[in-house]
Amino acid sequence: MNPRLVSNWLMWHHAFSLFFKHELEPMSQLGHVRKRQGKDGRNRYQMIVEVWKGGKKFYKAKTFATEKEAKSWGNKMRYEIETGHITKETLKNRKLSDAIEKYTIDVLPQKPKNARNVEQHLRWWNKQLGHLQLTEVTPGLVAECRDKLLKEPTQHNKTRAPATVVRYICSLSSVFETAIKEWHWIEKNPVRNIRKPTVSNARIRFLTKDECEKLLKCCKESRNPYLYPIVVLALSTGMRRGEILNLRYQDLDFNNKLITLRKTKNGSIGYVPMVANSFKILKTIFDSEKVIDLEHHLFPGLNLNRYLDIRTAWLFALKRAGIEGFTFHSLRHSCASFLAMSGATSREIAQILNQKDVRMADRYSHLTRGHTAEVLERATEKFMGEV
Repeated sequence: MNPRLVSNWLMWHHAFSLFFKHELEPMSQLGHVRKRQGKDGRNRYQMIVEVWKGGKKFYKAKTFATEKEAKSWGNKMRYEIETGHITKETLKNRKLSDAIEKYTIDVLPQKPKNARNVEQHLRWWNKQLGHLQLTEVTPGLVAECRDKLLKEPTQHNKTRAPATVVRYICSLSSVFETAIKEWHWIEKNPVRNIRKPTVSNARIRFLTKDECEKLLKCCKESRNPYLYPIVVLALSTGMRRGEILNLRYQDLDFNNKLITLRKTKNGSIGYVPMVANSFKILKTIFDSEKVIDLEHHLFPGLNLNRYLDIRTAWLFALKRAGIEGFTFHSLRHSCASFLAMSGATSREIAQILNQKDVRMADRYSHLTRGHTAEVLERATEKFMGEV
């Protein structure tokens, strides 16, 4: 017989013997506790877990203050290795930058509605803590970054609002939660143990009747021909800026006076009715452009991959109108406020604005008090008469 074949057979026989030996070895014998004494004189218990699975050796070790804690952790590790929650890949030391990169590639594409903002948040976290191992990211370090977010100026030389900082923190927390539940790269989320900034519940800024007239006049006089129709749509429908700028001609149903929103913040398709103002504006644009291809945007940007830029024209119109402390998103709040003052309920406001949570519309409830009083007055007079 060929000596080389005999040698190979013996080698494989030995390997299979070791494999089956470890596969069949009882779990209780695949780890041990090592007692040590710390510098302070107190006893420490190091649990060492060695598990053979699929011909591979898994090794984990951790030190505890008591033997009971060490054994409990050891049993948990052995179970997770046997059930496949921990693999050779998960045992490797991973950096936060690795987790952010994997999250950006694998998870963010499944969340298109807010991917752009989350990616911006994660780039900031990667710059601050990306060089650290996942286990080295502590609540204290995250808290320091939180304070930095609140204090440092943005590219527009403004400080971030507490609500913005909360979104930054939530983006990082999502990475850690995914690393725990799906990738099994880490056991704890350090973001859970920090305090989030308090978000102010101050009343929302909205336009008065006089301010609305001034703003529309200045927008109509703007050099940007799209600014006026965009602002009219925002005020008369409550649509978000991204929803307006993403509109295509195929989304307009003039027969049923309906606008279809294919990309909304909550991820679902939305429908917005065309009232007199929005219908007139949209019909004028449609007729003047003599549209042939319905897939074209109503408000095309210079770059096909980016939205139309109206920032400069918008800020200049606000300045000319003398309106301060107001953003484009405040037009949506103004629409909701007009609805509330006209007697619309929170549910009706939420439905028009395509809000899934009715509680979001409750912020305008203080504007409906006069209408509520009128309804109550009519009801009591009808059924009770004059007392």
